[in-house]
Amino acid sequence: MNEMRVAIIGGAGFMGKAHSFAWSMAAVQSEAPVKIVKQVLVEIDEATARGAADALGWAEASTDWRSVIDRDDIAIVDIVTPPHMHAEVALYAIARGKHVLSEKPLANSAEDTAALVEAAAGSSVHTHVGFNYRQNAAVQLAEKYIREGRIGRILQARFEYHQDAAFTPMGWRAHKATGGSGASSDIGSHIVDLANFLMGRISKVSAVLQVLPLSDDDDHDVDDGGAFLARFDSNVLGVFSFSQKAWGQNNHIRFEIDGTEGALAFDWNRRDELDVYLRSESADAPKGFTTVHVDGSTPGTWFGLNGVGTGYLESSANQAIQLVAAITQGTSNNPTFAEGAYVQRVIDAVWQSDESDAAWVDVAAN
Repeated sequence: MNEMRVAIIGGAGFMGKAHSFAWSMAAVQSEAPVKIVKQVLVEIDEATARGAADALGWAEASTDWRSVIDRDDIAIVDIVTPPHMHAEVALYAIARGKHVLSEKPLANSAEDTAALVEAAAGSSVHTHVGFNYRQNAAVQLAEKYIREGRIGRILQARFEYHQDAAFTPMGWRAHKATGGSGASSDIGSHIVDLANFLMGRISKVSAVLQVLPLSDDDDHDVDDGGAFLARFDSNVLGVFSFSQKAWGQNNHIRFEIDGTEGALAFDWNRRDELDVYLRSESADAPKGFTTVHVDGSTPGTWFGLNGVGTGYLESSANQAIQLVAAITQGTSNNPTFAEGAYVQRVIDAVWQSDESDAAWVDVAAN
């Protein structure tokens, strides 16, 4: 069996750990005709690189990402650095014919994001952006219900993502120069991607953001949360809310989608369940949602035994599996860099709207 060797750039942090475990799981679960090999972990210094490589199961450690990407044996480059490095590393990898999995946001500027999309489009490589929540089985089931018309024409939708992560020091995430645009880009982008996956593209937004310093010497310059209205290309209204300073919210991701023939609701903290209301099945029954549990036949699940459960790592591994299958078997692969760039245009429009006193901003103009 042929081997597909992976290099992870910036692998010692939280996302490096998550992606490392995901690649291990993908190596077991993937049905692609290749063996996935975790070859090299790259970090800023030798001790950090070696320690993380040993702890997370990578064969080699390095401090020179360019020389690693230059190697003929590396097929996939997984980028989990702070966002200000994403574009440089990804452009270098694409130019050398490497497939790329990059964490979001793709870049810290619209110009860099556009350059990445152009480079990917002009090459034969496959690209993937780390919006792993769309890979969850219940989310996949929701997309199937919508695509099949089970809830009719969509009327309105609500998406939210709340955490309490920003009550502790955020490091590089606290500044635009290294971390992008704060909560709007870090977690708001996830619900924008979920909305895009489930309902199609957003055409314009009206937004309000908040920067919430915790002390007089708190100099962070990114948003901590906000809310925005959105119009989709279909003219459906969307309501979005996100915050990283919401005590007690344990990675609270939720969406509700209303249709002419029913409705769907999902909560990440009940991630193996989808709440479904179908008008056709409820005419003679008490009003209310039915909880549908995903099973072994639902895309994104791992085990035939119902109720075993899936989580963050399975959804992260699913994106690695999808990328490898696309490379080796030509199967579908989303979200690509083009999709990641669209999400970033929405976030850029959110920032522009906030700076313009919540004026409506067209996403296409970004």
